[in-house]
Amino acid sequence: IKLGSPVRFLSVGRAVEKKGYEDLLAALASLPAELDWTFTHIGGGPRLKSLKRVATSCGLERRTTWLGAQTQREVIHAYQNADVFVLACKIARNGDRDGLPNVLMEAQSQGLACIATRVSAIPELIRHEETGLLAAPGDPEDLARQITRLIGDFDLRKRLAEAGWTQVRSEFSFADCIGVIAVKFGLDEANTTQKSA
Repeated sequence: IKLGSPVRFLSVGRAVEKKGYEDLLAALASLPAELDWTFTHIGGGPRLKSLKRVATSCGLERRTTWLGAQTQREVIHAYQNADVFVLACKIARNGDRDGLPNVLMEAQSQGLACIATRVSAIPELIRHEETGLLAAPGDPEDLARQITRLIGDFDLRKRLAEAGWTQVRSEFSFADCIGVIAVKFGLDEANTTQKSA
């Protein structure tokens, strides 16, 4: 996390309804003009062209960058050069929704403070005021409030980033996940030891 401006927001995800990018652009467009920020999006998707048009019509073209699909290495580089990760998931009109997007864990693993929405399992990872900030899904005003908080409060960004990083490392580490899977499949330590003996 770097002290200074502008505050660099990043989102990684396909440009589809359930990702809520229209809500995010509406939130960004409503921010007070004096706030200093930029927004970068990574990902393809059928709504990408229309999102770019919306950004332009809202007067956001100077602050927004659309990188399209990128390699994993380029995505990691983008995480490392951002200040805040934001994902405005919601339930699409056809019922489609995210479970727990991997990009949130990726962002936290790279030391980014995160803003997300209360959809599906996201609040299990992003605990409001503890490991990130949450907004109501489909609510640009609430999203704008959370974004404004992180633009104006470096210490809050730092605290949430550190808490998120610690949580991902402790609760979602490879070793822990493998241990849970092993128990579910009956591959407990005794069985493993016996087979390797």
